[in-house]
Order: sequence, then C-alpha cells, then structure tokens
Amino acid sequence: MQSLIFFLIFLLPIFLFGFWVVKKPTSLWTGFWFLGFISIITVLLILLIERLSQPVAVFIGMILALILIGLSLFGIYAMIIALFWNERILLKHERKSFANMLPLLVATALILLELILFIGRNNISNKDILSIFSFMNTSFLYFALLFILYGITTILFNLYPIKSQVDYIIVLGAGLYNDKVTPLLASRIEAGIKLYYQQEEKGYAPILILSGGQGADEGISEAQAMLNYIDEKGYTIDRLRLEDKSTTTRENLLFSQTIARKKDGITDFSNKKVVVASNNYHILRAGKIADSLDIPVRGVGAKTRLYYLPTAFIREYIGYLVMSKKTHLVVIGFLFIILVIPLFFKLFI
Repeated sequence: MQSLIFFLIFLLPIFLFGFWVVKKPTSLWTGFWFLGFISIITVLLILLIERLSQPVAVFIGMILALILIGLSLFGIYAMIIALFWNERILLKHERKSFANMLPLLVATALILLELILFIGRNNISNKDILSIFSFMNTSFLYFALLFILYGITTILFNLYPIKSQVDYIIVLGAGLYNDKVTPLLASRIEAGIKLYYQQEEKGYAPILILSGGQGADEGISEAQAMLNYIDEKGYTIDRLRLEDKSTTTRENLLFSQTIARKKDGITDFSNKKVVVASNNYHILRAGKIADSLDIPVRGVGAKTRLYYLPTAFIREYIGYLVMSKKTHLVVIGFLFIILVIPLFFKLFI
C-alpha cells in the first residue's frame, strides 16, 4: 500500500510529464505536469539533503517558501512595473501601434482590476455582493494560470531537441518591408536552414518549404522574398519548395501539405516528420494549429529581440485564447453559475 501511495504521489507526475512532452507537446498539460515534475524533484532533493544536514534542508525549504509567498503577494505588482518598463523600451525601437501598446494596455488593465478588487474587499461588507468580486478574482487567477502554463509549454516546445530524421521543414512567412524580408523573417529562414544543414550532415534529405503568400501592400509573395534572401546569402538548398498562396498560419500548413502532395506524391503530413520554423514565441501556437489539422509537428524557434518578446508573447497568448475560446467560455460560465447566479436568486426570487 505504501508503495502504491509513493508511486501516485512521486512517480505518476514524472511519468505523466514524460508522456505529455513526447506525445502531446503542444498541450498546456505539458506545462502543468512539468510543474508537478519540478515540485516532486524539489521535494525529493530536500528530503535527501535533510538526511545529510537537517538545518541546511530547513534553510532551503524556508527560502523556497519565501519565494513562493513573495510571488503570490507581489508577483502582479512586479509584472505591472516590468510591463511599463518594457513599453518604454519598446517604443524606443518600434513605431507606435496597437500591437506595440499591448504591454501598456495589459499593465493598465491589471491596475484597474487590482483597484476594483481592493475597493470591493475593503468597502463592501455584504457577503452576497462580494461573490461578484470572488468571480472576478477567480476568473483572473484562471487566466493567470493559463498564461503561466502557456509560457512554460512554449519554452519546453522550443527546447525539445530534434535529433531524428525530418521529412519537411516549413518556414512560416511574415510581413515584408519594401519587398525584402525583415530581420524577423530572416531569423525564421536562418532557423529553418540551420536545421536543414544539420539534417544533411546526418545523411538525411529533408525538403524545405518556404511558405507565405502576397499581402495587399506587397509586390511579391513572402515565399519569393525568402527565396531571394537565400539566393543573396549564397545558401545551397537542393530540395526546395515554394508555397506562395497562404495568408495565415493555418493556410501555411494546409497549402504546404497540398504542395507536398503534388510535388512529392504523398497522401498527407500525418505520417511525416514535419518541423515548422518560426520565431520562438510563435511556434507553440503554430503547433496547436497543426494539431487541429491532424498534422503532428515539432518546431525550431528563432530568437527574438528581448525588448519585443513580451509584446509578441502577449499577442500569441491572446491568439491561443481565441483559438480555444469555447473551452474558456465553459470554464468562466461554470464559475459564473456557482459564484454569481446564487446572488440573483437571493435578490430577485
């Protein structure tokens, strides 16, 4: 019985993390079980240290507890300050736009939420009315947890090594500037080419697909611009395909699959090893879109300038919420039913 309890408490989270990271790498459960894995490893290490030196183990435990308490009490305020600071740095390098104002908007929204909750907790004594504030607070905690899990899962998806044979490498397009690739798009191309050459060194022969259509303000397709970049850099790619009709990540994947059918005679990507090359903040959502199309993929993420990363990641997180809005609406609806609906029954029935 004790062995079973030990297995459930200690080994099961480790097993589940291993399963999810290999079989379902784009699921947020991967991030959840990673937290469980880290927690178990931390507890086991403290228990091991306790056998060697109890005072040292107690000291480490206290430090970790203080860190967790500090994050729970002051984490949101640290995030608000960091977002304002990031906005200041961002606008020194980028033009003003709605997308580039996201850190400022999120920081302002967090301040307003904290003010509303503070006023509610300190000025309203009616427990029934307070249930509305409980709903707001619980909903915020839900989305905050999702944000953390999305971040962890993104990091893990970026870190997963690609060692085995790859059949297709799809470089996802991005906007052009004067019909030339931007530094952001160039970094995606470089990430895809780096993997291509790594595969060649191992004796494999992957196919590189440059995927991106022509925007309304673009003179050529993104795929053609990427090809021009490769030619200018002098790269030699023996197995290359252009997909020049797509305008979204979903179309990148679907139209690339169509190109592969026509050119290579495959049925679909379901039995192929496909890797998407994009920026590090984007490959998880690209992977999720691929999953929805029954295309199993891994990703190689190009590095992003640090000052731009928060804005890009917030945008990706919002994109994820929109993708999976039905699930989140169900959760928020359930919270509303158990926390707020009883108040209406008391007031009006």
